[in-house]
Amino acid sequence: MPGPTLRPRFSPIWKHRSFRRFWIGETVSLVGSSLSQFALPLIAVVTLHVTPAQMGFMRALGSAPAILLGLLAGAWVDRVSRKRLLIGLNLVAAAIVVSVPISYALGSVTIGHLYVLFLAVGLLDPFWTPAWNAFLPSLVEPDLLVDANSKMMLSFSATGILGPGLGALLVGIFAAPVVMLFDAVSYAASAGFLAGVEPLRGEHPEERQRGSIVRQIGDGLRLTFLDPMQRAITIPRAWLDLIDAISTTIIVLYIIREVGLTPSAMGLAFALSSAGFVIGSIIAPRVERRLGLGGAILLGLGLVAASPYTMVIANDGLPDVVNVLFFALPGFIGGTGGVIQWIGLSSLRQAITPERLLGRVYASAGVLGEVLTVLGALLGGLLGATLGLRWAIVVAAIGYAVPFLYALASPLRNASRPAGGAAAPDVPHGQRSEEPSDR
Repeated sequence: MPGPTLRPRFSPIWKHRSFRRFWIGETVSLVGSSLSQFALPLIAVVTLHVTPAQMGFMRALGSAPAILLGLLAGAWVDRVSRKRLLIGLNLVAAAIVVSVPISYALGSVTIGHLYVLFLAVGLLDPFWTPAWNAFLPSLVEPDLLVDANSKMMLSFSATGILGPGLGALLVGIFAAPVVMLFDAVSYAASAGFLAGVEPLRGEHPEERQRGSIVRQIGDGLRLTFLDPMQRAITIPRAWLDLIDAISTTIIVLYIIREVGLTPSAMGLAFALSSAGFVIGSIIAPRVERRLGLGGAILLGLGLVAASPYTMVIANDGLPDVVNVLFFALPGFIGGTGGVIQWIGLSSLRQAITPERLLGRVYASAGVLGEVLTVLGALLGGLLGATLGLRWAIVVAAIGYAVPFLYALASPLRNASRPAGGAAAPDVPHGQRSEEPSDR
C-alpha cells in the first residue's frame, strides 16, 4: 500500500482577486518602507550625529499626533470609504518621504527636517492603522482572517530580511537620504494597486454615520476597554509598544557606539534576525490549528519573552561574527513569536468586533499604544543617557516578559478560532462573552 504523498497546500485566500491586489500593493510599499527604516537612523546617527535624547525626541514626535488625533481619526475612519482614505494616505506619504532626497540634493538635510518628517508621518498614522485593519476583513470571509493576516505578515517579514540587506547595499552605492526615494515610489505604487481593489462586502460609510462624533468615540472606547476579551487583546499589544519604543530608540546607538558594529554588519544582523518573522508568518496558521487561537497567542508571547538576552552580552571585545549572531538570535526567536501572537490577536479582534466599530476600536487601542510609544521613546533616551546604553537594553529585555505573564491570567488563554461566514454581530457593549462566538 503506497504511503501518503506530500502535496503543497494552497490557501483559498489566493482565490480572492482583490486580496491579491491588496497584498501586492502592500508588499511593494513594505519594501520601500523597510529601506527608509534602515536609512533614517543612519541619517540621524552617522550624518547628523544625534544624541540619545534627540533620537528619543524624534521618535516621540512621530507618535505624539496619534495621541491628539487618534480617537477622532478612528471615528472618521468609520464614517468614510476606507479604500479611498487609504489611497489618499499613500499619496500624501509619498510626497512627505520624497522631501528627504530632494533636501539632500539641495544640501539642506538637518535634524529639524527629520523632526518635521517624523511629525508629518505621525499625522497620517492615526488614520492609517485603523483604516488598514478595518479594510482587510472586508476582503475575505471571517474564517480566512488568520490566513489573510499571516500572508500580510509574511510580506512584512520577507521585507524585513530584504530591507536591511538591500538598504545596506544601496547605502553603499548611494547616500542614505537618496535611498528614501525608493520608498516614495513604493507608496505611489501601493495607491495604484488599491484603486483596483473591490471589497467582498461593499463599503457603505453612510450607514455607519449614526450619532455624533463624541458618541461614536465613546462607543469605541467602551468596547475596547470594558469588553473582557477586547481588553485582553489591548493590554499585551500596548505594553509591547512601550518596550519596542525603548528598544528602537537606543538599539542603533547601542550597536554602533557600544558594540562597535559597522552599518553593514548591523544590516546583516537585522536581515538574519528577520528570518524569524518569515518563519512565524508561514507556521502561524498551522500553529493556530494545532494549539487553538489562545494557545498560539500564548506561545507567541512566550517566545517574545525568552528572546532578547543575547544582545545584552554583545560587546566590542567579541568577534564581529559573534556579535552579529547575538543580535540576529533575538529577532529570530522573538520575531517568530511576535508574528504568531500578532496574527492571533489581530484575527481575534477583527472577528469579534462589529464592522461599523472596527475603526474606532483600533483607534482606541492605538491611542493607548501611541501614548506608551511616546513614553517609551522618551524613556529609552533617558535610560540611555543616565544608565548607559547597555543597561537600557537590559531594562527592555526584562520588559518583554510582562505581556506573556499577563496573558496567562487573561481570557486570551481560552480564545477560539474565528469561524463561519457572517461578520461579528452588533451587540450592546460590555455584553459580549469572553470567548468569540462561532460564526
